[in-house]
Amino acid sequence: MNDGRNRGSNPDDLGGTVSGGGTGVARVRPPGCDPTIQLQDGSKLKEELCTAFKDALRPVMVVMSGIDVGKRLAIGGTVVFGRDPTADVVLGDTGVSWRHARLEDRGDAWAIVDLGSTNGMMVRGQPCREAVLGPGDTVVLGRTALRFELRDSLQQAYDEELQRLIDIDDLSGLLVRRKFDGDLATLVEQARARGTAVGFLAMDMDGIKHINDTHGHLFGAYVIGETGHVIGHVLAGRGIACRFGGDEFIAALPGLDTRLAAEVGLEIHHAVNTHPYFREGIPLRPGISVGVASFPADAQDPVTLFDRADKALYRAKQSGKNRVSL
Repeated sequence: MNDGRNRGSNPDDLGGTVSGGGTGVARVRPPGCDPTIQLQDGSKLKEELCTAFKDALRPVMVVMSGIDVGKRLAIGGTVVFGRDPTADVVLGDTGVSWRHARLEDRGDAWAIVDLGSTNGMMVRGQPCREAVLGPGDTVVLGRTALRFELRDSLQQAYDEELQRLIDIDDLSGLLVRRKFDGDLATLVEQARARGTAVGFLAMDMDGIKHINDTHGHLFGAYVIGETGHVIGHVLAGRGIACRFGGDEFIAALPGLDTRLAAEVGLEIHHAVNTHPYFREGIPLRPGISVGVASFPADAQDPVTLFDRADKALYRAKQSGKNRVSL
């Protein structure tokens, strides 16, 4: 071998070559690079590789059918699926048992176990009591079909953004009605199980028609969207809210009875009436009427709860608008 050759002329030359016997060529570690570590503890290596693999790929259960269709449920560890409001993953399907199945993190695998459900469980189209899951496997609980996936960090970020686009109203930044309705049903069932309350606000903006007629509908849309963000800021983790339609909003407040929910309604009323609404240098002055009710004092289910708050909203409108009414 001629060591006098120009080593820089070959982009694959890593600082020297040695004959490997036959036609193969082994590369020599360049100066400054860390030496290869000799692996001796096979069990420890397996554990480290499993941890690295799990850090890179996290499980997601995608709801393929049923009333929760479209949900993408990121799994961080062993979780229980069921209708129990305290379950890790709450499914609204009445064919799902209170505590139906458990997805277990077994270190180097994920397995799903039936917890003695009424309607059983199917995995890959076959009834079973327990099964180790692989990417793409389907699991059926009641009338709800789920698909097991393993997603890397980029895919997880994509899933989160997709879920945000599905669940959030672009104009107001609040929940869309479908998402709100599902979450409200869960809040009511949780309150029923725990003996607590859920406050409910039905809200309708005042003055939007005048703004639309005077300045155009783009100004009205701006005010509606801005009000949604004001409501979201006032709630600040205390509850959930939704743009119900047009210039109407609804909110659910877990743990609050009618009196306490009315106090939050007054906060929203004050925030809307003092917020600086400006578009193209033009000041705008909307108001908001709020009706208040709560579970279980005024209603025993989400539909009746909305109806009671809506009737209170009607009283606010009839008594002069831009006020809070019980």
